[in-house]
Amino acid sequence: MFTEYIKTFETVNENYQAVMDLIKENDEIVILRHVRPDPDALGAQIGLKYAIENMFPEKTVYALGEDEPSLSMFDQMNITSTAQQPLVIVVDTANEERIDGDISNSTKVVKIDHHPNREPFGGINIVETGVSSTSELIYALITLWGEDEMMSDDVAKNLYLGIVGDTGRFLFDNTSSLTHYTASKLKAYDFNASKLMQEMNQTAEEEFRFKGYLIDNYVLRPSGLLYVYVSEEALKTYGISANVASLNVNMFRELSEVKVWFMALEEDGKLRVRLRSKEIVINDIAEQFGGGGHPLASGVRIGSKERLELLIEAIEKKL
Repeated sequence: MFTEYIKTFETVNENYQAVMDLIKENDEIVILRHVRPDPDALGAQIGLKYAIENMFPEKTVYALGEDEPSLSMFDQMNITSTAQQPLVIVVDTANEERIDGDISNSTKVVKIDHHPNREPFGGINIVETGVSSTSELIYALITLWGEDEMMSDDVAKNLYLGIVGDTGRFLFDNTSSLTHYTASKLKAYDFNASKLMQEMNQTAEEEFRFKGYLIDNYVLRPSGLLYVYVSEEALKTYGISANVASLNVNMFRELSEVKVWFMALEEDGKLRVRLRSKEIVINDIAEQFGGGGHPLASGVRIGSKERLELLIEAIEKKL
């Protein structure tokens, strides 16, 4: 019954067999994801790597990209790849610019993602926005490809943590009955979900102090818009990376007065904005400024503080 439900997803139904055929045909497979990885990117990437290795132990499968020290509960990336003409599978990445790796010379590329497919790339796209996370989508594909052959404790652990990360521990409204079903199936495997979730929630002292900086420096407008500006100098002062800093964006969800909020991070002379909302759709505003994402969780790069003021005006107008 579950597999029949999964087949109602259009791109899954159209392409899951074609992707498996490519996996069978290629002895070398490279799996990529986006830069500055979050738990879902790592969970989907590493979980898929282990799943393919379980079914095809004779194949060489690489998970490539920069490691994220703050997410050490996930397994490590492969350092290098000797693959010549591999099948490349890119997970959890909406557009080619954000891929942590170069696919410009790759002839066989598959995209598996849950963000709106504004920029298709590669030969096959499996993109389903109705799932909570790409990790959830990978499990759905595994059930169609061969769960008995592909699943293991390591696969389940990584996919579960990916789902936990993108649903905010099942708090966000992208959590569906399918999400809970998937989580229950994954938890049946042998890994310590509670311990790992606690590790994901641990904070180093410098990041804990940085949370105080965010509390001291946010602006809350009467409209329900909250925002905080984080300069490169502030990141240096607290000794944390922009990626680690951005993972704290959801702390402002706890404020009852807040409807929409964002964190603007200064990085390499530009501003990277993490935009969030409780109920009001905001990805249309992100798209106006060259960004995009989910209806309630989007991002955009902005070149100047003047443009940031225009973003604030656009949000206020919608509120």
